[in-house]
Amino acid sequence: MLLTPEQVGAVNVILSGVQLAQKRGAFSLKEAHTLQEALDKLAPHASPEENESPDSQSQAESLSIGDAKE
Repeated sequence: MLLTPEQVGAVNVILSGVQLAQKRGAFSLKEAHTLQEALDKLAPHASPEENESPDSQSQAESLSIGDAKE
């Protein structure tokens, strides 16, 4: 199944939201582990060190509900 650029962008917003919620402790350890495994399958090239870069951290922190609608 091929995704349109718009769909890829929507998936990226969802992933950023999940990562932000995980950083804020919204999930139990078991849930966080399951979500991290799913993230690794979608973006296997992204290591935890890369996720902590200032650019990706500021993007995830600026995520809001309004952004998801656009």
